[in-house]
Amino acid sequence: MLNNKIRLLFLCMITAVSYANAQQEEPDLYSQCVDETIQTQQLASINNAVVEVCSQQAKAAYETQIVKLLDKIKEQGSSERYQDIMKSQRLWKQYVDQECKNAGDYIGSPMYGYCPMQQYQQRLDNLKHFVD
Repeated sequence: MLNNKIRLLFLCMITAVSYANAQQEEPDLYSQCVDETIQTQQLASINNAVVEVCSQQAKAAYETQIVKLLDKIKEQGSSERYQDIMKSQRLWKQYVDQECKNAGDYIGSPMYGYCPMQQYQQRLDNLKHFVD
């Protein structure tokens, strides 16, 4: 059962990274970090520690970009529009916290870091539609 979960995790990760690469104009921060870490640390392959470190780095970068977009939305729009977006932001954060807890509990510990990173990346892409 554990082997199936690990296989599912890596399949999800590979699929997500491949999809992200195809959908983004920006560099894939996670994949760059993984490649650099494996090379720098002279590792044979990816491991849970690499997933955790790189997920956290990419998530932090996406979070910073999200804050900048929210600030830009605040500057551009009405107070009511901004408040509505902030309400959805708070609800989204609650969703992400629970969804990623579920993923970590079911699939395994790497998802506690990887899942939020994916969600933040998607949220960043979604928020870009609100900027004029």
